[in-house]
Amino acid sequence: MDQPIFSIIMPAYNGAATIGRAIDSVLAQTDPGFELIVIDDGSRDATRERVDQFVQRDDRIRLLVLERNGGVARARNAGIDAARGRYLAFLDADDYWLTTKLARQREAFAAGASVVCSAYFREGASGRRLVTPPAQFDFAHLLRGNCIGNLTGAYDREVLGTFRQESIGHEDYLMWLEVLQRSGSAVAIQEPLAVYSDGGASLSSSLPRSARWTWRIYRRHLGLSWPASSRCFASYLLGAVRKRYG
Repeated sequence: MDQPIFSIIMPAYNGAATIGRAIDSVLAQTDPGFELIVIDDGSRDATRERVDQFVQRDDRIRLLVLERNGGVARARNAGIDAARGRYLAFLDADDYWLTTKLARQREAFAAGASVVCSAYFREGASGRRLVTPPAQFDFAHLLRGNCIGNLTGAYDREVLGTFRQESIGHEDYLMWLEVLQRSGSAVAIQEPLAVYSDGGASLSSSLPRSARWTWRIYRRHLGLSWPASSRCFASYLLGAVRKRYG
């Protein structure tokens, strides 16, 4: 396999029912310059066997196996440590991309961006809803609420370095905050390039739990003052309600 441009990190735990769709959406990309690293996080179903079928057919796919379930941050970090591409992107086993996702992001990187995300669809029992972040935003804006759908985000490791995740509940939000602290800003492609499957049962789907995690990020991990944390938290709550309920 040639040196990949993108490294795609896909953690999976008991994802046999959906991971085929996720992998198919990566293989359907119009930009073929990627490697897909799937991390089986101690699954007890047929996830590993399902991924093996793809590995046998396409050498751009690698499977890492963690024998014990350690959580999504640990799984993603295993993939990040194994990544060879310049740009890191993320996709969970129950979500999927539209076909031009990587191609459109490569265009944005070529134009000078170091962090690129996009609009995406949030898909649930009541149908699809479009989520569109601002076309450009900075660290201060991200503090007021996570407008980066993790399944749409990618960053340039050659420019910014590599960021790992902490097992804190909102590990993706903290990581993107750290990325933007270094990059200064991010670009968001305004067309939807991915679909987030909102089953309503994920840990982060609980608003009270998510709120506790967010407050902890402000106070414990970023060290914001109580007044600054309160201002950010109020903005976060408004945005979280809009994101979930429209």
